[in-house]
Amino acid sequence: MALLPDRRALTALAYQLGPARYYQPAYRFIAADCGIERGSFLDVGTGPGWIAIRVADGRPEVDAVGIDTSEAMLEYAEANKAGRLNVTFRKMDAVNIVYPSGTFAAAVAVQAAHHWTDPAAVFAEVHRVLEDGATFWVYEADPDAEVPADWIARRGPFPPDAWVKRQWRQYGMAADRWAALKATAEASPFGPDIVDETHGFYRRLGCTK
Repeated sequence: MALLPDRRALTALAYQLGPARYYQPAYRFIAADCGIERGSFLDVGTGPGWIAIRVADGRPEVDAVGIDTSEAMLEYAEANKAGRLNVTFRKMDAVNIVYPSGTFAAAVAVQAAHHWTDPAAVFAEVHRVLEDGATFWVYEADPDAEVPADWIARRGPFPPDAWVKRQWRQYGMAADRWAALKATAEASPFGPDIVDETHGFYRRLGCTK
């Protein structure tokens, strides 16, 4: 009897074939907005790796590191980086980042926070590994947002807006969860001056050390 594929592997495959393709414009906008031109960059919950890859593209003085707990996602990330020398992916939990304090000049978590079981520990650990003055950007899809045309790459009619928004309702953060995440950030070493704003179809928190 054949074993059923691991659920996390199936999730990783579905993401690699779907959102990881049509969110490419969004990844580029986010990477451009991180504002890092040199130094080390941390992508928390990197998934298939595209944020780290886009941050590193055309920036030879940037070393981008993506961490994730999913081996399946990291396999796709390794394939997607296509030999780029300034991108590294490692299996690592965000509550135990095995880099020295003050390593990174910027950090981001895109569509990762809804998976965190201990967000306070994540904020504290990312704060530790950031340089003074560096910012940790936390992005989650807004289920009530409209779909900006230039943030999604389409092949003909796919993906339709209804499809994209259904995913945001499933995997994004409703207002109450977002407010709770912001309160956790404000109570963390980053707080209390946390930026809460919109970027594309995302809500985002800007947490500066």
